[in-house]
Amino acid sequence: MKYVVGVDAQFVRYALRNANWDTHVPYRELVNFLEENGDEVLDIFAPAIRMPPATTGDSDIARSYEGFIRYSDALRQQGVNVIEAPAKRSGEGVLKHSDDQRLMIRLALTCMRLRPDFLVLVAADGDYAPLVWGLREEGIRTKLITDPTALASDLRAAVYSVSNIFNVLSTLGLGPAAPAEEAQV
Repeated sequence: MKYVVGVDAQFVRYALRNANWDTHVPYRELVNFLEENGDEVLDIFAPAIRMPPATTGDSDIARSYEGFIRYSDALRQQGVNVIEAPAKRSGEGVLKHSDDQRLMIRLALTCMRLRPDFLVLVAADGDYAPLVWGLREEGIRTKLITDPTALASDLRAAVYSVSNIFNVLSTLGLGPAAPAEEAQV
C-alpha cells in the first residue's frame, strides 16, 4: 500500500495535552509504523503556524521568527513537508490562521498527483470531510487516526477506517506524561 499522510498538528497537541500525554508528535515513528509491513509513505505534511510577534520591537520579531524556524526545522528533520500558515491578530486580538485549509489543499493536490492507495489523516475536524469525500470519488480512501471523543460525525461518515490516536501512540511506545516531581523543601 502507498500512503500520503496529513497531520493536523494543532489537533494532535490539543488532544495529547487534554489527555495529559507528552505533546511531542513522533512523525518519524509514525512513518516507520506505517511502513512496517512493506508499505510506503510517499509524503507527509503538517502545518507550522508562524505566530505574529507580540510587539513591533526587533527582539519580539526575532523571537517569533526564530521560534517558527526552529519548529519548522525540527519537523523537516523528521521528514515532514512543512506547510507555513501565517497567523494574524483580528480586531479583538484573537489569532487567526488557515492551517487546516492549507493542509487540505496540499493533501488534495498531492493525492491527485501521486495517487496513493490511502490518505492517512490525523485529525478530528469535520472541515476535512469534503476533502475525504472528494478523494473517495477519485478512488483514494482515507484512514483516520483521531481521538474518538473529538471526532466530528461528518468526518467519521466519510472515512474508510478510524484508529484511536492513543492506541497508535501506545504502539509507538509513547504514553501519558510522567507526573511532575514535587519540589524538595
